[in-house]
This record gives sequence, C-alpha cells and structure tokens, in this order.
Amino acid sequence: MSPVALAQAPTTVESDPALVKVLPTFSRDVITKPNLALWVTRDHKIYQKEEPYPSCGPDECVVHVKATGICGSEIHFWKSGRIGDCCVTHDIILGHESSGQILEIGANVKELQVGDRVSIEPGVSCWECDMCIRGRYNLCPKVKFSGTPPSDGTMRRFVAHPARFLHKIPDTMSFATAALIEPLSVAYNAVRRASPYLGQPVVICGAGPIGLATALCARAAGASPIVITDLEQNRLDQVEAMGFNRTLKIDLSWDRLTTAAKIREVMGTDCLPQIAFEATGAASSINSACYALEDGGTLLQIGCGKPEIEIPLMSMGFREVNIITSFRYQQSWPVVIRLVAEGVLGDVDGLITHTFPVEQTIDAFETCADRSKLAIKVQIVDE
Repeated sequence: MSPVALAQAPTTVESDPALVKVLPTFSRDVITKPNLALWVTRDHKIYQKEEPYPSCGPDECVVHVKATGICGSEIHFWKSGRIGDCCVTHDIILGHESSGQILEIGANVKELQVGDRVSIEPGVSCWECDMCIRGRYNLCPKVKFSGTPPSDGTMRRFVAHPARFLHKIPDTMSFATAALIEPLSVAYNAVRRASPYLGQPVVICGAGPIGLATALCARAAGASPIVITDLEQNRLDQVEAMGFNRTLKIDLSWDRLTTAAKIREVMGTDCLPQIAFEATGAASSINSACYALEDGGTLLQIGCGKPEIEIPLMSMGFREVNIITSFRYQQSWPVVIRLVAEGVLGDVDGLITHTFPVEQTIDAFETCADRSKLAIKVQIVDE
C-alpha cells in the first residue's frame, strides 16, 4: 500500500503487515490522520483542505509537522496578495516556521533517521549558482522558499522536505521552541549584518515577533542600552516582561522629528542610537528611525512594507547614515539552535502568545490578523 493510499484508507495502518514492518511505532497512528493544509488564494481568501500524504524523494524526508508559527508575511500574502514583487498568482499552501519529527527518509539520506526531531529551514537553494557558491544562498535566484509564491509551504500535517535543510534539535527542546528558530534566524542574520558591539546603543522599531527576536539577539551580542518602540501597549508590556526596560509607545499624531526626539529621550544615558533595527516596514517608522540615529549611524531594515517607500535620503546623506538591508538568513540554523538550547537568548518562548490545533488553522490566522486579540506569535500544533 502506498503512503497516499494509506492516508485515504478507512482502515488502520496495522491492517497492512508490510507497512507495519517499516513504520516506527510512534508514527503508525498519526500517519492515518488527514494531511490538512492551509491555502491562500489570489483573491485574498484562505481555506483548509486535505492533501495526499507526500511521496518521499531520494534526498528528502517526510516530516510530521508538530508546530508552525504564523508570520506577518503570510498575513501580507492573505490580505494584500503580495510582498514587494512577490505576488500570489495561484492557490498556494502557506507556512515556513516549522518543526517536526521524521517519518520517512529517502534512499540517499545518511545523516538523519526516522524519529529524529528537526527544525525545518524553509529556503531550498540550488547550490549551483554564484550566490550559493559564495555562501550567500539566501540570495539564490532559484530558491524555493516554503510558502512563498510559487512554492507550497509547511502549514500542513505532513510535508516532504530536502534532508539538507532539516536540522536536528536537542531532546530538551520543544517543538514549539524549534519552530521559533526561523524568526530567530531572521533576527540573527540582521544582528550579524549590523555587528553591534558591547555597549553600543540600539533602537528597535516594532515589538512584533521579529522585533522582539531582534531584541533578544542584540542583547546577547552586547548592545546596550536598547530602546524598543511600538504602537501597542500590550506588546511593550511583553517587552518589559522579557527584561527590556526602555520602551516607547508611538503616537501616530507625532511627526518624524518628534518621534525621533522621544526615542533619544527614552535612551536617556548621554548617548544616541547608533543602530536602528527597523522591524515594521512602515514608512513613518523608517523615517523616524533615520532621524533618531546619531550622525554616522546605521539603519538596518528588516520589516516588510509597501513596494516603494520614501525615505529622507538627502538628510541621511548629509549625516552619513548607512542603510543596510537583511534578507532572511544563511547558515544560521546550527548556531541559533545552539544559542537557544544554551539559554544565551533568554526565554524565547515568551514570544508565543496563542496556540491552536491544526484543525483550527483558519481560527489561528484570524486571531493573528485581529489586533484586538493582542497576539504576538501564534502557533499551530499537532500531537
């Protein structure tokens, strides 16, 4: 019996003696469950439906996805249908912040085995182009990134994924924590590109999941003091619960100069921000960050916003303010897994505010998109 037939069969897996011999005990019940997947359409709708159990290629593993976080980019794809030049042109499965347990391994897979607990790196690069050869595989023009058009993602119960992009996690790490390795990798890459040093003053604009993850990484790198801004008090309350005591609630009636002055005031230690990590993508936040920086400072742009945004380029030029962008990550998984496992980043689970079972994925998305629900990181889990 094929895996697809198994997933659709009304009988239990024990009814096929041949399959019982190759399947580990832990997977025999779960593999009969429907492979529920969350889809987004080009006309801004989401729906959930059952997919066939995936086939396992020779260089792949089939993973039972145990936890998946909802990213702001997925809300963008749902509500706006695009991020920058990347557009939803056909129905695709979302999801790229996932962890799980291996159910099957391909014939060529040597470093992993059935039962391994893994975090899924979602960007599958070609390993042949110039960018890949130079180690900057996050810029691979042929990359297939889970849940980003045109590639289907990991927001389903079972997924086949190249073994090269599956990373084992310690037995002490929960699947919920392992699903945070992806957003923490975004933050790790941004902090690595900005290279803050011990005692360097930093402002982080936006206290969503990426802003908070960036705060954790910047603090671990030695940045101090750290000011964190946001529009919503509940997010700033979470910031303070995670040990950051310099926060600023933004009032949209402020102009960019007023906001910049208030950021400098909150820093309040006879120093000005030398690095601004902008994690919202909003034009007003980017502009305020530019003016809050000291002369010669660095704006590190992480957040996704509109395809075209005006910035005060001449003012930045007169003050030699640097602009650096950060796109996803590369070679981060082993490092971030180690940092999390050793507690270097602190309580990363504090990012998770809501959890839903896979059968309620649509409810999870609606909660994530509804500001009144006070969500930061929403995760979908499966037993």
